[in-house]
Amino acid sequence: MSLKAAIVGGHGEMGRWFERFFAQRGMDVTLVGRSSRVRYADYDVVMIAVPIDVTCDVIAQVAPHLKPDAVLFDITSIKRDPIKQMQASAPHSVELVSVHPLFGPGMPDMEGQTVIVTPVRGERGRQFLVDLFEGAGARVEELSADEHDRLMSVIQGLTHFSYIATGATLEALRFDVKRSRRFMSPVYEILIDFVGRILGQSPALYASIQMSADRSVHEAFLAQCTTLVDIINARDRDAFIAIMRRAAKHFGDAEPALKRSNKLIMANIKELEEFKRSIGSTRGLRNVYTGAVHVGIIKGASSDEIAVEEGSKEVILKTENVQLMTEEELKQYRLARGQRYRDFSAVFPAGAQPDVVARVLSTVRGVTAVNVIDHYAPRASYTFRVSTYRDGDVGQLHRDVTELLTGIGCRLR
Repeated sequence: MSLKAAIVGGHGEMGRWFERFFAQRGMDVTLVGRSSRVRYADYDVVMIAVPIDVTCDVIAQVAPHLKPDAVLFDITSIKRDPIKQMQASAPHSVELVSVHPLFGPGMPDMEGQTVIVTPVRGERGRQFLVDLFEGAGARVEELSADEHDRLMSVIQGLTHFSYIATGATLEALRFDVKRSRRFMSPVYEILIDFVGRILGQSPALYASIQMSADRSVHEAFLAQCTTLVDIINARDRDAFIAIMRRAAKHFGDAEPALKRSNKLIMANIKELEEFKRSIGSTRGLRNVYTGAVHVGIIKGASSDEIAVEEGSKEVILKTENVQLMTEEELKQYRLARGQRYRDFSAVFPAGAQPDVVARVLSTVRGVTAVNVIDHYAPRASYTFRVSTYRDGDVGQLHRDVTELLTGIGCRLR
């Protein structure tokens, strides 16, 4: 019998993400709105996936009604207050865990992602979730509530604050971000992309994260900004250099960070170079967010758009949304969609070996299989069935195979 799971706030993006995640692992999942009337005692696992500012209220409403051996967990980016509310509201026999997935709903799965788990009460619930996440390829880290919130005040509170402040500054300056990309080095373009990544997400979510962060982090950031501005206005080079050196010393060995950022920059450059090298050839492009595949001739490539001739129409794809499939990935994708074939009958020159001819025919572009399906011995006449992808150009296949057969002295029948 499958476990029954309820996701409270399940109509949001992360709620729907976890609906798919649980369903793929054989669980019977129900999405619950905040105002829905539900018999929570029917569920083995209950997940709270509502905005930070209402998480404690929802826990207070849901937790008292859980069955004794249920597992209750939340996925908010703060831990102290939700944990206190779970401990105060849930029956003592309910297993309590607090979870923070360090990824958003745009990720296709948990493979390679980090999930923070804060154990609260009961080993069984903690182990159940850890096994579930690690089984999906996630890296699970366990932290106390205090350490989690202290770290996240910097990891999320400070970084998001600086990105949002940068975006707000660009708006205040009426800076033309799109035009400026023509003049940016790769490292600064990546920085601007991260600013855009944050700005393009839910303002309400990020407001809640900032309101929940330790205020001393914001105050320290603003104090350093003020100090730097004062130093720059005073044209005090020595003071500026001293601040930067102290920060670098505290940061530690910057070489690994340099290497990681170089890998990121080179990956972007190499990807665009491969797109450009592929112009004129048939390639497969997979949307990294939806999984949709486009197969066609690449007609043009830039840092913004990829033009693909897909059948009789030209499709324009956003470069940041797609990745090139390898030849093997494309082959398997096209084979899975089925094949079409053409039969070729010909009288061959004396001494011709059909297995050798089949190997030669298999080298023709677009050919997926070659089989001898008929043989008339007295006249050395053979019929070959030549298969191609369902989306392949059968007319071109016919012309190419005909040219090859006649070129080796065959007489087509």
